[in-house]
Amino acid sequence: MGKNIKEQRRNSIIAIGLDSADLYLVQKWSNEGYLPTIKSLMNRGCWGRLNSTAAISSGSLWPTFFTGTSPAKHGCFFGHRQLKTGTYQIYKKDADQIKRKPFWVRLSQAGKRVAIFDIPQTYPIKGLNGIQITAWGVESPHWSMSSWPPELIQEIKSRFGTHPLANWYQMRPKDINDCKELYKKLISGIEKKGLVSAHLLDREPWDFFLVMFSETHWAGHLLWHIMDDKHPAHNPQIAKTFGNAIRDVYSAIDSAISRLIETIPDATFLIFSPAGMGPNYSGIHLLPEILKRMGIMGKTAQEMGQNGLFANAIEKVNQLMPYKRWGPYALKRLEGFIPTKMIEIIKQLIPEELWDNWTRRLLTTGNDWRWSKAFCVPNDFSGAIRINLKGREPNGLIEAGREYDALCEELMEEFSSLINVDTGEKAVSEVIRVDRVYQGEHIWELPDLIVNWSEDAPIKTLYSLRIGTVSGESPDKRTGAHRPYGFLLCSGKHISRGKMFEEGHIIDIAPTILYLMDCPIPKDMDGKILLDIINEDFKANSPARYLEMSM
Repeated sequence: MGKNIKEQRRNSIIAIGLDSADLYLVQKWSNEGYLPTIKSLMNRGCWGRLNSTAAISSGSLWPTFFTGTSPAKHGCFFGHRQLKTGTYQIYKKDADQIKRKPFWVRLSQAGKRVAIFDIPQTYPIKGLNGIQITAWGVESPHWSMSSWPPELIQEIKSRFGTHPLANWYQMRPKDINDCKELYKKLISGIEKKGLVSAHLLDREPWDFFLVMFSETHWAGHLLWHIMDDKHPAHNPQIAKTFGNAIRDVYSAIDSAISRLIETIPDATFLIFSPAGMGPNYSGIHLLPEILKRMGIMGKTAQEMGQNGLFANAIEKVNQLMPYKRWGPYALKRLEGFIPTKMIEIIKQLIPEELWDNWTRRLLTTGNDWRWSKAFCVPNDFSGAIRINLKGREPNGLIEAGREYDALCEELMEEFSSLINVDTGEKAVSEVIRVDRVYQGEHIWELPDLIVNWSEDAPIKTLYSLRIGTVSGESPDKRTGAHRPYGFLLCSGKHISRGKMFEEGHIIDIAPTILYLMDCPIPKDMDGKILLDIINEDFKANSPARYLEMSM
């Protein structure tokens, strides 16, 4: 390899995302010797905790990372099942509907050669100065498996095949055989992704290389109860064999990172996660009933001013609709009717766009949101409440201003008073009024209130003086849920050595990368440069305008 190419590679930045890998597990297993590569990077580099938009929804994480803007600017909340503004319909927000471009477009425009592999909620950008592969092995695809240039994906599939869990319909393993099958696919997927990454990395001396491992996300959601002996779903017999499955996933990724470092040992490495993971103790399934008891959500045909036999007929038909019959349990009931393997077969036979549209309409058919003052919209862990606001919703009932503020306060007070009957403790840690946290032209894409749970115990029964008791088992098949913090670990040229940096945010990663690569930072980016990770020599010689634009 010529001297010039070696120097180019030494100046490269290689960023590796570990999707929803938990910082505290990383620290624990690094200290215990299971993650030697990450431990080595920690010792000679710089690392710290990052706050995260997982506090409102995991669907906002990756767009926040790759745009460097808040959800109120990029417009993605729970993109997997998001309310379409101006309607009462739930739809899947595809990657091209995110309102901001990824930061690597800026790198490309500045003449940097970039390689982007498997970043969630993205699509291949035509004309990119480099390569991009989308949805080869991500946890929840928002675009079809494809690439730029278009022929690259066929080359990768011919040489390496596809990820073992590509387009997998997620289900919690029911027995030891299911666990064995999922475990093998997770480890195999990591090994394959590591091979593809090394192959792409060796194609040419990229200025910037970015890859994401999804296996920590899958494992955290579906295997948490096996590792956690305090979880209600914990099975000691399965744990004897697979109790270390999540640790093995982290360890396999650590080995894959080691091989990438061996490919270009002098590059700067950024290892990061946009969120953490913990037990899934959510009470989101009880919120619709709480709103009904408050007189906020739901009306009968008679209450809507219809009378007699016609009203009774309407009400009977309405009660047969999926949402009216099953509410937050609709997905679980549907999966109870149709075996998982059959769902996977049907998904292969039906065009993806048709599947996405049909399933989301089905699951919310029969809702009475248009007649409610406020209603619950889908989310993964935190409760999400939408006010039926005049001028925003088609049948808005609440006036902006004083009436809106009063309803928000009423709801926030009630949610904050909820008690988990099984523990006698508060069930809700905080209620976020979204417009007081985020500002941007797409704020209406987001819900109005977010209910964050205390996370200390399962929620089966909630109580308050106003509503009495509300009970129900969580329908969520995932035993692990996202936590509102991530981490960043950096090592290499221009990086401070052997220190922890002050707490930042995942929104800060994009402007920090642009700064390290000597590229202008857009003024509308909300993130700031993480100056604590950067050594004094680089800061002393950097153009002042980049700092000014980030403040």
